[in-house]
Amino acid sequence: MQLKRTLNRIETVALSVAVIAMTVGMALNTPFVAAASGAAVPLVYIISTVGVLCIALSFVRLASKIGHAGSVYGLIRYAQGRNPGFMAGWALLLTYTLFIASALFGFGLFASMLFDPIVKIAWPVYSVACGILVWWVTYRDIKLSTRLMLSIEFLSILLLIIVAMVILHKQPASAVPFQVGGAGIVGISQGLVFGVMTFIGFEAAASLGEESRNAFRDVPFAIVATVLIGGAFFTFVSYAQTIGFGLDNVKAFAAAATPMNDLTSHYLGEPFNVAIKFGALISNLAMAVGSASAASRLLLALARDGFLPRPVASINSFGSPKLATHVVMALNMGLVTILPFVVASASDLYGYVSTIATLTVLVAYGMMNLATLTHFARQDLQTGKPYRLVPPIVGLLLSAYVLFANVYPVPAAPFNLFPYLAAAYMLIGAAITFLSARKDSSRAMDAYVFHRVPPTIDDATQEVEGRSQA
Repeated sequence: MQLKRTLNRIETVALSVAVIAMTVGMALNTPFVAAASGAAVPLVYIISTVGVLCIALSFVRLASKIGHAGSVYGLIRYAQGRNPGFMAGWALLLTYTLFIASALFGFGLFASMLFDPIVKIAWPVYSVACGILVWWVTYRDIKLSTRLMLSIEFLSILLLIIVAMVILHKQPASAVPFQVGGAGIVGISQGLVFGVMTFIGFEAAASLGEESRNAFRDVPFAIVATVLIGGAFFTFVSYAQTIGFGLDNVKAFAAAATPMNDLTSHYLGEPFNVAIKFGALISNLAMAVGSASAASRLLLALARDGFLPRPVASINSFGSPKLATHVVMALNMGLVTILPFVVASASDLYGYVSTIATLTVLVAYGMMNLATLTHFARQDLQTGKPYRLVPPIVGLLLSAYVLFANVYPVPAAPFNLFPYLAAAYMLIGAAITFLSARKDSSRAMDAYVFHRVPPTIDDATQEVEGRSQA
C-alpha cells in the first residue's frame, strides 16, 4: 500500500499550524524574549518572522519540485544525495519525536492547572491519557487528524486574540515596543533566539508531500502561510502582553511563568482565565497529534529507503503509517511514564525535551538552507537572478546563530549536557549511514518529482480571461 493523496490545501496547512503551536508559544515563550529585549518583544517577532521566512523559502523552492513523506530527508536527498538527506531527516526525526513528549508534558501541566481546584490528580496521569488519545488519532485517517488539529488551534488562537483585544482596548497604544530602546542591538539579537524558536515546526506540512492532492502548490503555500500567520499572531499578541504588563513593568513580564494567564486574570477575571488554560491544554493536544503525524511519516520514509527495518514502512487500512506510528508513540509513552520519576516538574520536563529538540531541528534547518543554496546557485547566477540566493544565505546564517546561542555561553546544568546528547544522537545517525551505505541511483527520487510545471502568473491570467470571454 501507498500513502494516498486525499488532503486539500486547508488540511495541509493544518499540520504546520498544529506543530508550531501558536497558543503554547504565546503562553510560555514571550517572557524569555522580554528578559533579553525589554519592551521590544513585538519588534523581535517582526524580525524573527522575516528571518524564519527566509528559511521557509528554502523549503518552498525544493517542495515545489518534489513531494516526499520524509520532509527534509526527501528534499535534501533530491538536492544533495542520500546521505546528507538522511542526516537531516535523522535530526528532524528526533525533533518531532521529542515535540510529542513536550506537548504531552505541556498537556499534563495545563490539565493540572485547570482541574486541580476540582480534583487532585497527578499530572503524569493526564499526560498518559493524552498520549493514548494521540496514538489513536494518529493511527487513523490523516484527514481526521488534520481536521481535529485545525479546529483545536482555531479555537485556542481565537481565545488569545480576544484577550489581546481587551487589553488593547483598556490600555493606551504605544510605539515603544516597536523601537530598539534600551535593550540595544545586543538585546534584540539575544531575544531573536527565542523569537525564532517560537516558529519551530512551521515546515511540518512538508511531510505531507505524498498525501496532499496538489502538493507542489499546497505544501509551499502551507509553509509560507504558517510563517506569515504565525508572525502576525505572535507580533499582535506579544504587543498586547507588553502593553498589558506595562512599559515600566517589563521585569514582571520577564518573570511571569504563564503571562497570558496572569494578564487574563487581571483584565478579564478568573472565569475567562479558565478558558485560556483550556485553550493552552488543547493546543498541546494538537501539537502532539501534529508532531506524531510528521514523525511517523518521516520514520516510514527512512525505513522505506533501507535506513531502518523495512517493516517499519508498513501502511495500515486507513492509509496512515502503521508500525511507524506504533514505534513513535510507544517511545513517547515510555518517556511520559518514566521521566516523571526522574524529574517531578512538568514545566521542567517540557523545557528539557524542547531544548534538545531545538538543537537538532536547527541542524536540519541549516542543512536545508545549504542544500537549496548549492542546488540552485548555478541556475540563479546563470539566469541573472542572484537575489534568489539571499533567502537561503540568510536562513543558513540565522540557523547557525541560533544554534550557537543555544550552546555558548555554556548554559547552566542540566542544559549544558543537552548539546552532547544531541551530538551523540547525530553520531548514531552517522553510523547508520555508514552501515547502510550504498550507491545512490540518480533515478531513486523520480517517483516523487513533480513532472508538471506549476502555472505562471501569465498562465493564471490567461485562464481568467478565457473564462470571462466564455
